[in-house]
Amino acid sequence: MVAEAFRKLREAVRGDDGRGLVQGHLKPIDTDEIAQKLDIDQVAAERGTREQPATGSQSLDGVEQQIIQTVESEWSWHGADLINNLRAYGARLIAVSVQTELANLDLLAQNTLARLRDANHRAEAELGPLREAFIAYRDELRDFRERNKLKRAARNPGGRWTTFGLLIFLIGFEAALNGFFFAKGSELGLLGGIGTAIGISFVNVLFAFGLGLFPLRWINHRNLIIKLLGFIFALAGGVGLIALHGFAAHYRDATASVGEGQAFATAIETLRASPLGLADLNSFYLFGIGILWAFLAAWKGAAFDDPYPRYGAHHRRVVHAREAYSDEHAVLFEDLEEIKEETIKALDAGIKRIPLFPQQAAKIRSERDAHIRAFRAYETSVVTAVNQLLARYRDVNTFNRKTPRPQHFDVPWKLSHSFLAEGAALKDIAEPTAPTLDASTAMDELKSLSKAVLDEYEVLMVNYPHPTKMPF
Repeated sequence: MVAEAFRKLREAVRGDDGRGLVQGHLKPIDTDEIAQKLDIDQVAAERGTREQPATGSQSLDGVEQQIIQTVESEWSWHGADLINNLRAYGARLIAVSVQTELANLDLLAQNTLARLRDANHRAEAELGPLREAFIAYRDELRDFRERNKLKRAARNPGGRWTTFGLLIFLIGFEAALNGFFFAKGSELGLLGGIGTAIGISFVNVLFAFGLGLFPLRWINHRNLIIKLLGFIFALAGGVGLIALHGFAAHYRDATASVGEGQAFATAIETLRASPLGLADLNSFYLFGIGILWAFLAAWKGAAFDDPYPRYGAHHRRVVHAREAYSDEHAVLFEDLEEIKEETIKALDAGIKRIPLFPQQAAKIRSERDAHIRAFRAYETSVVTAVNQLLARYRDVNTFNRKTPRPQHFDVPWKLSHSFLAEGAALKDIAEPTAPTLDASTAMDELKSLSKAVLDEYEVLMVNYPHPTKMPF
């Protein structure tokens, strides 16, 4: 901007040969250079010998007007530059105004307080129920641990979904393998054998998984009655699985010997009469595979959750409630911490800057006053330069003429107006009409605003703390 202003000044007063007609910004005008540039002496002599301007002329001739316009063009440019400079001084004074600084920071603090209060209202409606649910589940978990004297953390086995995949694999693999065993004696051959095997495998794997998930884990309970019930049910379930696979092995022998129509009754009879009396080695394989698969399924069932009954369920409810609270907390308070920090930082910076403002303002006013004095002196030099050039032209003109010189030759030139007296300049020079605010008072106000922001944020965080500050 400054470079552009000087460029315009240079172009405004540049002559045909590119040399400036003035000697720098607000410096005295070189009348000799202007006189030489306008060739005043020769023009004045020529016009004097032709008795121009006429003795009765009452207005300035073209040469006089050219002299005045040459100097006035520079004066007009500097006048416009004066107005811009005064506005710049005004902007600088506003920047170091205690009132302006306090107003800007007060607006920033009030906006931050409004956002914090809005977040508090939203949290009450959106985050409050989630917080209450988390606290309720957390207290239930604590009570459960105290009642059952659990000091360790709950175990939440990973890969729970892979367990179901393994169960499906066990059912499918056992069914396919046993299908070959049941194919002998089945009216539909391999297809019929696989159909029978799927039913047995399905019952085997799912029943064994449920046996491990419930009765086997009940054995870990501190209550002796529940522990005993778990042992009884687990033992009964194990016996039931052995009986199931014993029946399956005898059923295979029966289908091979008497056909599918009488196989069921024959298998029941042979199982009661001679449980280990199997006719085919493949039937023993069928029994062994079924027991092995039942063991694997029961083991996965026992490891599917925390070993202590219901401990894992209580823990998962707390975890899910905490995650729901955490997600909603992030949505509501994502930017509040940063906004609060930036506001406090700005208020602290204002508290540090304000004591320096009076001294800075005094320096700016001093620079402004010096600039005004320089321009006032410059306007005086403009009047002096114009009158010197006019006098030079008029004296040479008078010397070379025979008739009396015009009367206006004896009238000195004056500025039509002063830029310092213009309304725009006076407005930019004028000081604010509002009373000056004491710096210490402004600092106290900023400290109060800073405390209000911190208190509002603290209340919000106490009522709705970050999930990391809400332990189990």
